[in-house]
Amino acid sequence: MNITFTDTARQRLTPWMDQNNTLLKLVFDTEGCGCSVNGVPTLWLVSAANAEDISAVTDSFPLIYKAKDEIFFEDNMKIDFHEGNKSYILKSNNQIYNAGMSLVDNR
Repeated sequence: MNITFTDTARQRLTPWMDQNNTLLKLVFDTEGCGCSVNGVPTLWLVSAANAEDISAVTDSFPLIYKAKDEIFFEDNMKIDFHEGNKSYILKSNNQIYNAGMSLVDNR
């Protein structure tokens, strides 16, 4: 998976990523969604990768995700930040995955 970050997203994430032992994780969060194929892409701040995590190719920050979640995403995606609603956007050339993506601190 290849992820690019817009300048705005990079600016918003840099203070978090400058902290020691912080990784960015793209999660297909199914908590409260009813079933494992219904989920919401979310960004987590974590302090370490799990055994099932793999690394995405990015232009900025290290980003990990669960190998089993790869099926829900495209090979090339972009993370942006929307100032109006203060949230991140995960999108590709084909669709918007989440226009109101949260950044959750799970360290």
